Parts: sequence; structure tokens; C-alpha cells
Amino acid sequence: MNLKTPRWRHAANGAALVAILSAAAIVLHTTPDRDLQQSPISVPGTLGEPATGRNIRATVHSVAVTEAVTAGTGWAGGTPGVWVVVNLSVEAVETDEMAIFGTALLRVGDTHFSASTRPGRTATVVGGRLATGIPLTGPLMFEVPADVASSTAAADATLEFAISSDPRVDSLLVVPVDLGDLPVQESLDVDVPEWGAR
Repeated sequence: MNLKTPRWRHAANGAALVAILSAAAIVLHTTPDRDLQQSPISVPGTLGEPATGRNIRATVHSVAVTEAVTAGTGWAGGTPGVWVVVNLSVEAVETDEMAIFGTALLRVGDTHFSASTRPGRTATVVGGRLATGIPLTGPLMFEVPADVASSTAAADATLEFAISSDPRVDSLLVVPVDLGDLPVQESLDVDVPEWGAR
């Protein structure tokens, strides 16, 4: 017995195959690559306003550029470049378990600078343990080549903060700052970090 398949069934099968291949192509081309899947979740912030991520809240109060800085602990540091000194408050949001202020970066163009540990752990907020709902207020100090701080890219610099040293698939607070608009001071004294509201 020989049954003929109707022509409309061939056309329907062809259309279904085209639809399946089209859907597969869309999925293939819109699925993020591994780097994008692992990238931090950027949370935009503004100078003077709190920015809140999954387990971090930070407020950048001020930014200054100086040739020399003296910490509240008595540490004094010069540099062949300049210091970018940031005064901020930072706290945990959900839990203070394993809440270490691990990422504090200044990004200028394609280059990023980590907050300096030269002043020591008690002189800056970087690397400090965070408490839930109790801000730690104090300085961050970034040592930057003078030509970078005065470059055209400095106008679009960003400060980037995260709760851990590896912010992949976690919140990364990003605060823009125009370094080119800041005068270079001869020296600057900063306070030691303090707990509580500013």
C-alpha cells in the first residue's frame, strides 16, 4: 500500500525546520560569552550620593589630587606622580560575614590603579572589615603617574568598589570623576578611618 504525503505537509515541515534553525541562530548569537557571563554587575553611582549593590553601599564624599599626603596615623608619603585621595563611607548591606572591602580601583582609560596599601591598614578603608548598616568613613589613596592624572582620559575616570577582591558576578559600584577638573594641591592631610555616620 502506497500512501502519498500531501504537499502541504512537506511545506509545513519545511517551515518548521526554518523556524527551528532561526531560533537556534538567535540563541547562538545572543547568548553572552563566558567573559560576559562572569563579568561584574555594574551599579552606577554619583559623587556625594550613596550607591548600593548586593552587599555594599558606598558614598564618595570628595576627591582630591595632591603631590604629597599625610595620613592620620602619621604616615607621610611622597610620589614621583600624584596621589588621588578619595574620602568615602562604605558599609555592608545584608551581612557582615566575610564582608571585606576588597576592591577599590581608579580607572583612567584602559588603565586601572588599586588603592595603595603603602599607608598601612589602619590609615585607609581598603581591606577593612565592613559592618552591616554602620559606615566606615575614611580615605583611599591612589598613586598615579602625573601625566595620567592630567590626560584627556582623566576627564572620564571612574572609581570602582566591590565587597570582595574578585567581583565577578557580583555588584561593582562605579562612580565617575573628572580628575582633569581638580587642581593639584601641594600636600594634603587626611583623617584616620572612623565608624559611624558622616
